[in-house]
Amino acid sequence: MTMKDFPVGQEMEVSYPPFKVYLTIQSATELTFAIREGKFARTETVEIQVVPIGDSLFAVSWKESNGAMVVNVQDYDRGVFQSFVTLTSGEFWRMTGSMVITRPANNVSDDRKRSMNDTLPSRG
Repeated sequence: MTMKDFPVGQEMEVSYPPFKVYLTIQSATELTFAIREGKFARTETVEIQVVPIGDSLFAVSWKESNGAMVVNVQDYDRGVFQSFVTLTSGEFWRMTGSMVITRPANNVSDDRKRSMNDTLPSRG
């Protein structure tokens, strides 16, 4: 897994127990999130750091303008995000959210499929 496999351009909805968040991956260094309802409602574009950690699996971290710190383990094969958030109050949240893609990435890649194809004998 490499940075070129990070789904830039993808839009998704992630459902956590306390709220839904809408994410747009602007680039390998920028993400926009929107929480549209509830006491955490807001929209912000943040600078992110992305670390590929496996097939369609990325650790993504950022600091929000209000001081909250977020780390996501984004699993695109399973459609699950594990989120770890430190709020400005010091409260620490661990959340699991299910992800639904609302607009696909500009370039879609899956290393597992590519690796399998690379090991198959050629026909012909």
